[in-house]
Amino acid sequence: MERDSVTPPSRAARKLLARLDLSRDEIDARLALALDSGYWKSLYPAFSVNDESSALPRADALTASQYERLADHLTRRGYFHADSVLESETIDAMRGCIEAVRSAGWPPVFAYVYDQFWTIWRVAPIKQMVQAGLGEGYRLISHPWCHYVNPVAGASGWPPHVDGNLANRLSVWIPLTDATLDNGCIYVVPGDQNFARIGELRELKSATNLQLRELMQRGRALPASAGAIMGWHFRILHWGSVASGGGHPRISTVMEFIKAEEAGLPSEMPLFDLDRGLPPLLQRLFAIGRAINHYKRFELRMRRYAGLGRALMRVGDAANRESAATAT
Repeated sequence: MERDSVTPPSRAARKLLARLDLSRDEIDARLALALDSGYWKSLYPAFSVNDESSALPRADALTASQYERLADHLTRRGYFHADSVLESETIDAMRGCIEAVRSAGWPPVFAYVYDQFWTIWRVAPIKQMVQAGLGEGYRLISHPWCHYVNPVAGASGWPPHVDGNLANRLSVWIPLTDATLDNGCIYVVPGDQNFARIGELRELKSATNLQLRELMQRGRALPASAGAIMGWHFRILHWGSVASGGGHPRISTVMEFIKAEEAGLPSEMPLFDLDRGLPPLLQRLFAIGRAINHYKRFELRMRRYAGLGRALMRVGDAANRESAATAT
């Protein structure tokens, strides 16, 4: 049920997907565009690239009572859900950015070249909830992602999984459109459920009919309006449900965080402290490239861009080494 346990595509499917891969010339052309901040600025002029003066999105801090309730829920149940805490103007602009990126033929995650997809994680309510789960001094793991579930029957988010068998980490998810029962909202299995008859979820390789029924019954649907924030510890089982068709797409963005004292795995590096500044474009592209290759097991269409992802990681690796040398 962890990320790596997703069933790989069949041999026939891999052959079919290989025919759709970007060619060497296409990779080179896209790589040149990706490295050009002017290209991105022209693609979506409302947003900036590597402008440290970019205004922090407006979002009021949670009230004391809101914070206490949500922090208690995160502590006891392993997840939280705060509805409608981000301004509609901010959410509309982020959604427009993803649509512009997609229309230009890029995977949605390339929205993370823009400053606003990084500064959003610095707003007060998100900082409050990440600190509630991880304490002061937390950092971002370089695993950004944007989800786009089309409003067609049978489309879905990612299948049931946990984000990893790792402590001291938290995922935070922001819907940029309303996430409903019809377009594939998130489901979670709360962490305080008694799984004595099931065993540890992350240790299960298969499940009996009884265990499966019990897991299904324990699931909680989390419909959310655009501008909500929700999050969960890595060991919380969750998934995106299947859309019934019609309506609007389910668009969202997600980021992962790690406790200050926790050493990141090699696959999580570099770690970012946004209070010390936004990552430069090359580091953003490195994170995007790795995310494409890391998450292609969930979204088969991302396999088309795997070669581009590897190329982005190669050019971004120098920026990572320079950043690491500066930090030491």
